[in-house]
Amino acid sequence: MDNIINNRNFILGVDGGGTKTIARLENLDTAQKWQAISGPASLTNDYDAALENCKKLLSELCAKADCKPSEVTVVFGLAGASNKEKAHQFEVSISTGYKAVKVYTDAKTSLYGANLGKPIAIVSLGTGSVGAVLTAEGKEFQIGGWGFNVGDEGSGAKLGVLIVKSVLSEIEDSGNVHSLLARIIVKRFGGVLDNVLTWSTSATPSDFASLAPLVFEYQDRCHLAKNILIEHVNHVENLIKKTRSNLQLPVILLGGLSVPTIPFLSPELRSMLTNAKGNSLDGACFLAKQLKYKVSVNED
Repeated sequence: MDNIINNRNFILGVDGGGTKTIARLENLDTAQKWQAISGPASLTNDYDAALENCKKLLSELCAKADCKPSEVTVVFGLAGASNKEKAHQFEVSISTGYKAVKVYTDAKTSLYGANLGKPIAIVSLGTGSVGAVLTAEGKEFQIGGWGFNVGDEGSGAKLGVLIVKSVLSEIEDSGNVHSLLARIIVKRFGGVLDNVLTWSTSATPSDFASLAPLVFEYQDRCHLAKNILIEHVNHVENLIKKTRSNLQLPVILLGGLSVPTIPFLSPELRSMLTNAKGNSLDGACFLAKQLKYKVSVNED
């Protein structure tokens, strides 16, 4: 009996973004699955929080399944993991006791989840943004994904920045707010103009992203919101074109910001889009199964 227990096979996939982290543990022998959710896990936005949230998730899921870390092969798909130094540091810090651990970008796990490991071009629009391609030859390419400070155009966070910049510019030009969107933003911060700038100096990418829905809500009633939306859509279309390049691949848009953005894309780009077959969490689990197989072959 002990030998049977010791030979159990578990894989664990983790999808960590700028807003939340979702993890799924699967017993490959019984097909039982357990899932849990925690706070953000972006290595470049808040490394310490990412490490703490992921450790909690792994511990929680192992407890739910009554399994030992040594039985579990883990793959993380994390925002900010394109920073190789931080990704390596994270992998070393969290891997103790587990059968095998790999840390990839959330773009890679999304890439493998979106079309279940088959060729595809994806663009993810969430708190951050990134493009990625998986070719028929099995080659992978990533476009963007450099984080809030130096990239993420077309993301919810950068859309929030566009909103705040536009509101501050309106205040600067006239000493007050006139557009509907600007009035709503100032009201959100207690009706005090200076509070907008004060908030923006310490706001996180998630904070900025929380403003993004306002642009879609008021774009048909406010010229400022409409202009911001046009700029946002330009960023998204540029990212799609750069990601797909000259490859004749279908495109999948992922992330919470993709749904409200799609209707405003050009007809040409909309005709390239196809529906996702899975998500980043599915991709992390897919890659965890591959890693589990490689580890098993090496052990034999």
